[in-house]
Amino acid sequence: MYEIYQLPQGKIILSSITKDLSIGILCLNPRQELAKHNRPVTEQLVQVVGTCVMKIFDGDSLIKEVTLQENDTLTLPANQFHIHSNLTDQISVTMWKFEGNILEVIQKIRKENNKIL
Repeated sequence: MYEIYQLPQGKIILSSITKDLSIGILCLNPRQELAKHNRPVTEQLVQVVGTCVMKIFDGDSLIKEVTLQENDTLTLPANQFHIHSNLTDQISVTMWKFEGNILEVIQKIRKENNKIL
């Protein structure tokens, strides 16, 4: 079972959502980025298609940028503020996985975005 939501910057696919494990896909349109955010648990990322630049922050200060190419992985610690950016003219597809409870975040995605499927 999965759900697809239209974001202003692309789409998000919620694939496996439970209290203990959440897996999904972020599709960022060309030249788009998500707003700076964090998650209450460790975030594991795998770049599936294209590239994604992860902007990582300490408070308001950008501390580094990590470019994910296809098949690259990145693990962000819990509560690490970051931005997913697609700086290219091609779509960016990133798989995400959270081990732990992010149901509050999932509910916000469901509430604030239009469900496509």
